[in-house]
Amino acid sequence: MRRLSFFCFGRGRAGRFFCTVLAIFVEFAALETRAEERPAKVTAEARVEVGGESWRYFLFLPADYDANEVAQWPAILWLHGRSLRGDDLDQLRRYGPPSFLGEKPDFPFVVICPQLPDGAWPPAGLNALLDECLEKYRIDEDRVILTGDSLGAMGAWNLAGTSPERFAALSPITAHGAGWVAEKLTKMPIRAWHGDSDEAVPMKDHLALIKKIRELGGDAEIKIIPGGTHGSVIGMNWKDPEWLAWITKQRRSEHE
Repeated sequence: MRRLSFFCFGRGRAGRFFCTVLAIFVEFAALETRAEERPAKVTAEARVEVGGESWRYFLFLPADYDANEVAQWPAILWLHGRSLRGDDLDQLRRYGPPSFLGEKPDFPFVVICPQLPDGAWPPAGLNALLDECLEKYRIDEDRVILTGDSLGAMGAWNLAGTSPERFAALSPITAHGAGWVAEKLTKMPIRAWHGDSDEAVPMKDHLALIKKIRELGGDAEIKIIPGGTHGSVIGMNWKDPEWLAWITKQRRSEHE
């Protein structure tokens, strides 16, 4: 059995998120197995109360992660929607990467899937989480993709607009961001998805934001799914070969 240290992230009374440097030892026998035997899923379930709130996350490592101790891997930061908020990581298995990556050990990305306890995704907390993962795991900082569904898409837009220098590309699914992010994202490749039958978050504002970014000279596109509802579009991108090929080739250094 191997002991690993994880960090959790919390919010103080002023609403500022920060990373708490607290060593929490977690038993993880799975990490001691050979790379080809190790499940794709690594679960960070350590917890610490900070300001009355704690964060946890799923982390997926490719099956060959341990085969080369110096290799750097591309990464995806995925943000879930409103219905998966809470304190039970198993909820994240309902859709998105946690629902299928356990069966795809050869998926060639480190995938980071935090769980939001409540409220909206905060850029400061997400940046703290990303800082920890970059420190702990062999992630290529030039190849970090940001994506999210619904509330997570809104959070992804906000995080990308706040910290555009951190990401190689953005792919928000079924939700738009605030108008102010447009001028911040003219250099970042963006591939959004939305259903034309989405009644929960109609695509009008998403189309408008993409149009604004394009008018400012940005590389932004939106894939409209005919008949797609809010729920039915979520998860489609992970099954799309063109989307997977697109995220694989993205490099932050190419648009700095």
